[in-house]
Amino acid sequence: MTKRHFMATHTWLNDETRDAVLEASSSMTDVEFFANLKTDKAETLAHWMGKEDFFFCHWYAIDENAIFEALETAGLNELMVTMPSEMHRYVTTERLTGEKLLNPFAGD
Repeated sequence: MTKRHFMATHTWLNDETRDAVLEASSSMTDVEFFANLKTDKAETLAHWMGKEDFFFCHWYAIDENAIFEALETAGLNELMVTMPSEMHRYVTTERLTGEKLLNPFAGD
């Protein structure tokens, strides 16, 4: 059960749903946010939301289904549309290794 990196693009079903969820979570801390989106098979590592229709989460999960299951557990899966995409190349300044970059298209 090896976890892999995913970027998920999310959008709310409608503005009313967005407003209700954001209002309900307005007293939530960042610690609570990440704890609510963590299971044995999937966890959110980062979250980006602006004022546009789409927002994004970095997930660390065994597969796409684990992400949907985590959203279901949090009561969010029915409130948004989610498109997870596995990211074979994951590079961050928070974890530099000096290793050569992976070409996700090599070896297919």
